Amino acid sequence: MKAKVARRYQITIPEEVREEVGINVGDVVDVSSHEGKVVIEKVGRNWEEVMDETRGAWRAHPSFSGMKDSVEITHWLRNKRAKK
Repeated sequence: MKAKVARRYQITIPEEVREEVGINVGDVVDVSSHEGKVVIEKVGRNWEEVMDETRGAWRAHPSFSGMKDSVEITHWLRNKRAKK
């Protein structure tokens, strides 16, 4: 299906796609690119809820024990990978 990019770079997700995926007004979607394509994915749950659930989950790990949450761990991992 095709959608036109509006003046402010907005698009309307076609009704058939919205219904198939279950996207409703107020839902959060993740927009990314992969191999030259725009990818829009429905985010299942609220980001803050996920962060609250993972807070403290890595406390026993030797490398991550001093970090406060998964966001800090992710930044650390990305920096380690970028230096290689």
